[in-house]
Amino acid sequence: MKKKLWILCVIAVLLSAFGLGLAAAYVTSDYSTEEFSYDQIKGFSADPHPQSAHFINIFYEGDFPGMSDTPVSAERAEPGKKALNALRGQTYTRLFPLIRPSKKGIGIHEISGCSPSYIAYWDGKHLWLPDEGHWRGYAPSSPDDIEQELQSSLKLQNGITNDK
Repeated sequence: MKKKLWILCVIAVLLSAFGLGLAAAYVTSDYSTEEFSYDQIKGFSADPHPQSAHFINIFYEGDFPGMSDTPVSAERAEPGKKALNALRGQTYTRLFPLIRPSKKGIGIHEISGCSPSYIAYWDGKHLWLPDEGHWRGYAPSSPDDIEQELQSSLKLQNGITNDK
């Protein structure tokens, strides 16, 4: 019985060391420390997004989204433009792959033509981008700045929507 217990302990220690080695290799690799701009990492997807409490819609001035007969005005396009500028104003590093997005964040989707596509999800701490059917996380260089800008864009969008 003691021999079986000893073997199980040795296996547990070896597996733990292997897991810690993988985590240490990830943290010290260029993969986790390389900085990217938003334009280098952006993705587009129609896949379901993490559960969002709010959405920021990105419209393009002069576009006719959905079945609309009226073009998008500069005022209506402003919140999305402001949100994109906030995303582009940061640099990002990749998150450890096992981290998942938290819920009740801000979903950002682009509406151009007839089909909207989810381009990002902000969970209050990390930016999540669609990547081949799943969401990949990135840590922004200044989470407080991006949070403030996205909340401002959301407030601006809600003010425009409520005025009409």
